[in-house]
Amino acid sequence: MTIFYADDVSNGEGIRVCFKLLKRWKGSLYKLLWMDLLVYLLLYYGLNLSYRFAMGESQKETFEKIVQHCQSAIRDIPISFLLGFFVSGIVSRWFLIFPSIPWLNQVSMTIVSHLDSKDEMMCRNIRITLARYLNLSWILLMRTLSDQAANRFPDKEEVQQLIRRPPLVWIKTRKTRLNRNIQQPWTGGGAGKPKITPSLSPVVPTTYLLADDSTGDRQNVRYSATPVSTPCSTEAGKFEYMHSFHAYDDQVLTNTLRAFNDDTKVKQTFGILITENEIAAFQNIASDFYRRNKTKYVPEYWIPIQWAQRLTLKSLQKGYIFELKRANEILKELMRFRDKLQYVQLLSSIVIPLAYTQVVTIAVYSYFLCQIFASQFVEHNDDAHGRIDLYVPVFNIFSFIFLMGWYKVALCVVNPFGDDDEDFQINDILDYNLEVSYRTVDVPSFAFPDRLSFPLRKEGDDSSHIEELNGFMECVFDEAQGNEAKTELQTKCVQRERQGTKYRPMVCCCTKSNAVFETDPATIV
Repeated sequence: MTIFYADDVSNGEGIRVCFKLLKRWKGSLYKLLWMDLLVYLLLYYGLNLSYRFAMGESQKETFEKIVQHCQSAIRDIPISFLLGFFVSGIVSRWFLIFPSIPWLNQVSMTIVSHLDSKDEMMCRNIRITLARYLNLSWILLMRTLSDQAANRFPDKEEVQQLIRRPPLVWIKTRKTRLNRNIQQPWTGGGAGKPKITPSLSPVVPTTYLLADDSTGDRQNVRYSATPVSTPCSTEAGKFEYMHSFHAYDDQVLTNTLRAFNDDTKVKQTFGILITENEIAAFQNIASDFYRRNKTKYVPEYWIPIQWAQRLTLKSLQKGYIFELKRANEILKELMRFRDKLQYVQLLSSIVIPLAYTQVVTIAVYSYFLCQIFASQFVEHNDDAHGRIDLYVPVFNIFSFIFLMGWYKVALCVVNPFGDDDEDFQINDILDYNLEVSYRTVDVPSFAFPDRLSFPLRKEGDDSSHIEELNGFMECVFDEAQGNEAKTELQTKCVQRERQGTKYRPMVCCCTKSNAVFETDPATIV
């Protein structure tokens, strides 16, 4: 997220504010520009020293003509117009993406409001499961968009040693930089388009890798088979894929999903984020997806939302949601959450057109290349009269800092899901969602005042609910009335003191052991 500096400019203390802002390094302009400025100065002084000490007279004349040409050509580059439009579009997109990131506050409150009925413990488990599915959906999407989330929940690659005994497996963490070309909304869960190589012969020998159906372990035994051009005759009348992809063959998917439960924040809140039964469901989806597309399957974010919808409908059937309209409200909120996730995915996949980014990049670097020549001090220049031969090009450095800094800021925010100082802190947002959603749906009794922790609806006599509610409201009203009387008495005391009279309160007791303050006329002097 953007570095917070509002406290430094809150009082507006003039020159002190300037020093407070300029002393920062993280997220600062210096951190973005120091390497480019160093290259710029090296090129500038390289040409300057070459002109002064290394060039002959003819070479100096040629160099002076180049300087004059660059001084006239640099005025024709509309650098301010290009940069202004470019930065404005990118920053507007940056401010558009962040509010579209879904938070789990509203959907969690909706679940709690409508799922609190006859069996308090069962309703609590259902609420926690729904919140767990929503967090899982959020993570599955963000790990395909954000480098921070991909580093926190990486793919687990399976590495096997080619030995006779069962192969050893160890885990290797992938790099944090995502390949977003294959993580588009329209890929449909695949890791990319399958590469199909046309064959010149209708009969092509194929090598298969045997797998033990009982254990799911791959064996180092290969055999060749020749596919037929017509379906095999089977009892079901369908073509059976010989040694086709099985769900348990994709150990990378299994290990990746299991690793979600190893996250520290997940352990502190839900305990686990995905169960073995739910991992098996993803494996079945991966098996069917590979059978149809011959492409590696990437877990899709909307699958857990479907589970949440099904769980909501089953809760309605079993009576844990006692009204149809309440279940409808939960389903509507789930659909809104899914729409927000899809909207974020679409926004992140559509960026500023590459052609315009290239135009701005060429304009910026060509401008400063011309400036390196145009800012050189030469002797036989028509404009050299009255000019000062500065050893340090101060104003050229300022121009470089302003314009190049403008360009670098745009490059930093063009991908807000990266790992720069100005990018969104996806890990912090995830921690917040996990914490708030769990505490919201858990609804512990100690989190409520006395006589307010009962569920909204449960089996039995409703008179006990009425008594609890009446007792709670009486307690609140009595305490509020006592505070109001005390405040009124204190106000009268202040008024009497200002008038020069003495006013002493007398305390007496009444019912419900509440202190009531009354005025004793005898105490008034």
